[in-house]
Amino acid sequence: MSETTESAATEAAAAEAPAQETDWKAKYEETVAESRKWESRAKDNKGAAEKLAEIEEASKSEAQKLAERAEAAEKALADAKADSLRLSVIAKHSIPEEFHEFISGATEEELVAKAEKVQKLIEASTTPATRHVVISGEGKSPALALNGDGIEQSLRTALGIA
Repeated sequence: MSETTESAATEAAAAEAPAQETDWKAKYEETVAESRKWESRAKDNKGAAEKLAEIEEASKSEAQKLAERAEAAEKALADAKADSLRLSVIAKHSIPEEFHEFISGATEEELVAKAEKVQKLIEASTTPATRHVVISGEGKSPALALNGDGIEQSLRTALGIA
């Protein structure tokens, strides 16, 4: 029985061999035909794909433009807030305008520290040194008469003429 089964399998394989060759050839031709069909569809859709890519690029560029504008606006807002804070610290410490350039910093604490330092330097430079200068004879009024006798007598005494 095993011999009949083996011979039957061999005969079936021999019968299928020519059928498989024609089967593979048909599959090859079918695949080539399918490939040509999709190739022609791809060529037809190429224009639409290019147009879609242009639209996406244009919208991407617009999105980038909007992002750049938003970034610039945020930077301007941050600069305005920093300048406002700086000016409020300057006003609070009554710093004269010619010293505004010396007040700078990233935080309020830095601005306050610099403003206090500048304020101390301004006060130190504007307060006069307290010196006591004594001029002899100041504050005394001369005991001279205005008729000339006293003047003449003072001159004689000064010159050593009796």
